[in-house]
Amino acid sequence: MIRSKLLLGLLCGIALGYFAWQQPFVARGHPRNQVISYDVAGYYAYLPMVFIEQDLRLAKPWKYPMIELVGVHEHPESGGRHLKFTMGMAYLYAPFFAGAHAYALLTNPAEAHGFSMPYRIAIGLSGVVYALLGLVFLRRTLRHYVPDAAISWTLIALFLGSNLFYYSTYRGAMSHGATFMLSAMMLYHGDLWRRREQPWRLLLLGLLAGLLVLIRPANLLIPLTVAGLFTLDGRLPKGLLNAKRLLWAVVLALSVSIPQLLYWKLSTGHFFVWTYGEEGFFWTQPAWVQGLFSWRKGWLVYSPIAAFMILGFWGLARKKPSWAVLIGLYLMAHAYVVFCWWAWWYGGSLGSRPMIDAYALLALPLAVFFQRILEHSQPWLRRMSLAAILVLVLLNLAQTQLYCAGYLNHDSMTREAYLHVWRTWDFAPAALLEAPDYEAALEGRSARY
Repeated sequence: MIRSKLLLGLLCGIALGYFAWQQPFVARGHPRNQVISYDVAGYYAYLPMVFIEQDLRLAKPWKYPMIELVGVHEHPESGGRHLKFTMGMAYLYAPFFAGAHAYALLTNPAEAHGFSMPYRIAIGLSGVVYALLGLVFLRRTLRHYVPDAAISWTLIALFLGSNLFYYSTYRGAMSHGATFMLSAMMLYHGDLWRRREQPWRLLLLGLLAGLLVLIRPANLLIPLTVAGLFTLDGRLPKGLLNAKRLLWAVVLALSVSIPQLLYWKLSTGHFFVWTYGEEGFFWTQPAWVQGLFSWRKGWLVYSPIAAFMILGFWGLARKKPSWAVLIGLYLMAHAYVVFCWWAWWYGGSLGSRPMIDAYALLALPLAVFFQRILEHSQPWLRRMSLAAILVLVLLNLAQTQLYCAGYLNHDSMTREAYLHVWRTWDFAPAALLEAPDYEAALEGRSARY
């Protein structure tokens, strides 16, 4: 098996090559390019709003007529206009935005409005870079727990065998690749914080936790789980964690959100704002079955390799019982929150995209699964298991291409439509599709299922 360090270089080449081949930054018949659009445009809009338009109150027309498409809402009490999404991803886009803006100013100042080709390429490329960095940090963590061959198989399965690949390349600017990276960084620094007894890493963990939560508040489950992994198994060196250090970490975590609170106060008159309007959660109606198994967006349908992540809990329970419990509880809590959202299918997406946010933690049971298969299984079982992984990798790459081509519908797939696409490698007839009832979903009616 190729060594994991060399494999990272290969995966980097594959990701960059696919990004360059698909060129999501080119419109090609679409009214918008496939990078700065939809949710990404909402995450990104903070940067042109502050550094190009100087229009924090969204009170004037922008140089590029994009602002009305990025999720601008009016506060019901003050009437103040504000962006729908939080600014966490804008922090991560900022270095790439700065490079693109400098290039645009030097080469064609008329195109330096924040949405031209240099910005599209830069923001799209940011997703590739962050997802690959996530793999780097994940490998560095796993090498302390499993052999190199198991790490290599884990990286292949996780990156090429799941919808992380699509959300690292064609839709890399979405938040999921960045969340994967930040989660992997938390695992890495949490492990070294305890292993090397370096208190400063606790402060860095606070910053990472704050950024994760700012990107998506439901991500709070990730730092809580990471904290449990490295403090609750009885191996924490005495004196490494004390009240003063913990307080500073919490302060740093909260400080990440200060600009967001100030922005809300300026634009709406309130420090805390629910920016999603009528959208919300139905806590007593989680769409478990639909979110996991439906042809519309089922996680295990469109990323069946996730089944091996779940199988890995058996081996993890024998190797590190407390970790198996904590990550298992995290997975259930994360899936519960994800599938209680009014639109449990999350609009147009390849599979269940919010489940990608759990992949860094799920890499731990997956890596243990590969360790047991490689070291403790019968040869026939080892060959069958690894062959199944390779088949699922090919399946995922094919599905990714089908979705990029538009053959797999963005939100209306059925079993019949899915099979038709595979038989014909073409669009499914409208009669085979079943569009979700968005109005019923907003109201929590049974039709949302």
